[in-house]
Amino acid sequence: MKNLKENIQRIKEMMGIINEENNPHNNLITESIEGKRCWYYKKLAGKDYYSDNRVPNPYKGAGDIQDFLIVIGYKISKDWNFGNETATALGTWAYGASKGINTVDKLWAKMNKDGWYVGKTSGFGPDMLQAVADMIVTLCKSLSKTCKIDQQTLFDMDFKVLQPNETECRNNLDKQFNRAVKYWKTYLDTPGFKERIKNKNPLVDNRDIVGKLYDKIFNFYWGIESKPLYGLDILVNYYKESLSKIKGWVFNPNLKGANMSSSNPISVNEKVFCNKDNNEKAYYTFVHEIQHILSELPLNDWDEVKKAYPLSTNSYSDKTSKTKSELGKKQIPLESKNELINNGINYEILAKWASDEFWLGAYWCDRDEKMSNLSNFRAFLVERREITIGGNIPIKTFAKYLKKYISNPDDKELSNDTNFEQIIVCWAQNNFTPKLSQFISELNSLAKDNEDNTEKDYKDPKNINKGNVT
Repeated sequence: MKNLKENIQRIKEMMGIINEENNPHNNLITESIEGKRCWYYKKLAGKDYYSDNRVPNPYKGAGDIQDFLIVIGYKISKDWNFGNETATALGTWAYGASKGINTVDKLWAKMNKDGWYVGKTSGFGPDMLQAVADMIVTLCKSLSKTCKIDQQTLFDMDFKVLQPNETECRNNLDKQFNRAVKYWKTYLDTPGFKERIKNKNPLVDNRDIVGKLYDKIFNFYWGIESKPLYGLDILVNYYKESLSKIKGWVFNPNLKGANMSSSNPISVNEKVFCNKDNNEKAYYTFVHEIQHILSELPLNDWDEVKKAYPLSTNSYSDKTSKTKSELGKKQIPLESKNELINNGINYEILAKWASDEFWLGAYWCDRDEKMSNLSNFRAFLVERREITIGGNIPIKTFAKYLKKYISNPDDKELSNDTNFEQIIVCWAQNNFTPKLSQFISELNSLAKDNEDNTEKDYKDPKNINKGNVT
């Protein structure tokens, strides 16, 4: 009976469903898994990381080093960033807890003292990566000479190798997550984003030297406590730091119908994304969820969103509300009709589609969702080289996909991979108001600088191209 219980526990452990409450080491180390550790030690000692995708390759970077530490039992997060948590785990494994290595700097100093070439300055750079990988492989070679792999562990690992689909799925999700992070890193460096921060964030210090001096003297004389202001680069870096703090992704069996959730790490529905047909969908959905995480920082005044989507609301504060669709209640404005017709768009079919009961939930006009839907679609256009990251969406490009969707609402690219239908439905429900050119310009302004998109600009034919929407 004892052996049966041990085997059941081992299978649970292997399948990743070990009960955390029963884990006596709730700080850093999971329960003893010496046989499994030895299996990995021998694999790394033999450099099997080149041929066996179950074996982390520490030379690849921080992510694989974290994978190695996790599979040998250390409870750390995988965030592809070699920070203090990773340094603590590695230092404990390599040198023992008594050495008190709990920061990157302390690990760097200890390795430097021991003769590893970790670079000239403290910090995890290319030299330290090489040194850490060399140290891991060297130590694995030493440990593999004396450790033993029990027969049950050999069975477990053989059983694991029979599940290539899971490994392939995880590798793809890692790849798509990294693509999404790279997309956002590039976007946060665009001039348009920086201009948007400069114009929209009240904490940006836009004063010149004379202005700063005047304010200092004026506030001192009148005894006024000035509000804190920050340089543009400081605030941009704040967004970048928030992006870097996203700790990857995890499978969450409780998501049920949802694809992903903007937790940290991002929760992923395994049933949806362990499917080859959804490889690209994973990328665009990661872009979508990262927008949700970053939207917690001040950027877009919600009044700005209402310029594009007058029906937008905060559905999460009122889950029972419905969209107040204007379709059928009054005439579609003539100029909205004319623009749709001129761009070859059948507004009658579109109006009928948007009037379906399915689209009347307030979620489809949620203001935060609109921003994530837009980020998703913009990433889609960037992949097809139809816009640059942070660039404007031309009206011809938008109209092309609008017509494509009308002709086939089940189109995989638009209905599965991107959020295009969710971008257009809330606008259509407001009687296609603002008209198409203004709507696209308002969408562009949400990703770039604070363009003047007032209604009067669009009544004047000379300004129809304002915002570069044609």
